[in-house]
Amino acid sequence: MRDTEAPRNEPTRCGGDGTAGQSLAARSVACRLCRRAAIAGSTGISRRNVHTHESAEKLLATAALATFGGLLAAGSALADPVSTGWYAGGGINFASTPSLGSHVDGALAAQGLGSTATSTHGGDAGAGLRLGYRLSPELAVEATYDHLDRIRLQTALPGDTAAGTWKAHGLGLHVLGSMPLNDKLSLTGRLGVERWRTALDLGSTTGGATALSRSSSNTALAVGAGLSYAINPQLDATAELVHYSRVGNASATGHTGLSTVNFGLLYHFG
Repeated sequence: MRDTEAPRNEPTRCGGDGTAGQSLAARSVACRLCRRAAIAGSTGISRRNVHTHESAEKLLATAALATFGGLLAAGSALADPVSTGWYAGGGINFASTPSLGSHVDGALAAQGLGSTATSTHGGDAGAGLRLGYRLSPELAVEATYDHLDRIRLQTALPGDTAAGTWKAHGLGLHVLGSMPLNDKLSLTGRLGVERWRTALDLGSTTGGATALSRSSSNTALAVGAGLSYAINPQLDATAELVHYSRVGNASATGHTGLSTVNFGLLYHFG
């Protein structure tokens, strides 16, 4: 006679106690509960993953803002420490007029004196003043006064020799641009106009009758470039080369292109 095996409880896929007598309805309910538990568990994991991802995005955004802020700070460090406002200053200038002698010859010839051999001897340092308003760290408007040291002349005339001076001073209005090269040094550019007053005075060196005094006014275009060094936030040292298109009158004093090398100091108010 064969032994009768007790019925085994086989595990089910979900829910229930695994007994063979468990109803189909009970198994169905158990399966639904099992699926809900699985979904709840996976949802919790998903929410944790989303939270971790959002935290990572916030960290990246914070790092990006910090990097951008650092770049802005670096840019500000390279900019001029004084952004806007008034400034004033002055300095010395050295003028170059290589073609002045021949132009003075032309002016003397126009007045019937017939000179053909005028020589020039450059003057000493002249002086200049500056008053400006900085619209931004890169742009300023500036009024100028420039006084050149007199240029000495010597000329041969028919039956006489004469010596004298050629002098000029001007008032200008200019626009200046500035580009920082580092936290102290900036490259500058200038474009403007200047109203010049020139004077030519000659007298005989031999006791002759030659006595001449002429003056004239004209407007010249000014173009320049230079460097500015910030000694401190209020004080700049400047060096600049400026060229003026034409200074003087062809038939009265002689006219010439004029270049000046300027060295000065600027003080920023505020």
